[in-house]
Amino acid sequence: MKLLRRLNYTKIELSFMQQTCNVMEGGRHILYDVFISKTLSLLETEIEITKDYFRYHAGDTSMKMEIHRQGNKRKSTLRWNGTDNDLIELVAALMAAGVVDCAEGKKLTVVDVIRVFEDAFNLKINALYTKRGKVFDRCTVSTPFIDSIRKSYIKMLDERLA
Repeated sequence: MKLLRRLNYTKIELSFMQQTCNVMEGGRHILYDVFISKTLSLLETEIEITKDYFRYHAGDTSMKMEIHRQGNKRKSTLRWNGTDNDLIELVAALMAAGVVDCAEGKKLTVVDVIRVFEDAFNLKINALYTKRGKVFDRCTVSTPFIDSIRKSYIKMLDERLA
């Protein structure tokens, strides 16, 4: 929060300097105007990044703010169209296959990975532990979502090859 406050104060001070420069006659330098404008733009961007960080990671002390840029390309916003149980089943299968692990080397739980997926899809799974238990304790079909994904993938391949 201190960072956000500091960024806003700096923005206010620079905005005031810019307004003062705008009414000055003759004595200002073009580089000074460019510097203030660019600095204000950077501050505005940093303020938005910081707000988003606090919005999505409030209370999560283990999260570190990382910004990944892809040139001028905008990242797409993802939306999960399956059920909470589908996501839990998918994450559990990915972990069981050993295709997901932690970059820092710490041992991950299904819940850790689900939290990352929640961030990626901008959703919140309520009663996660209860739902996870129900997914793991199924008596009939143990992997309905993975089975449906497999069928959809095979159908897509067949259509492409036809």
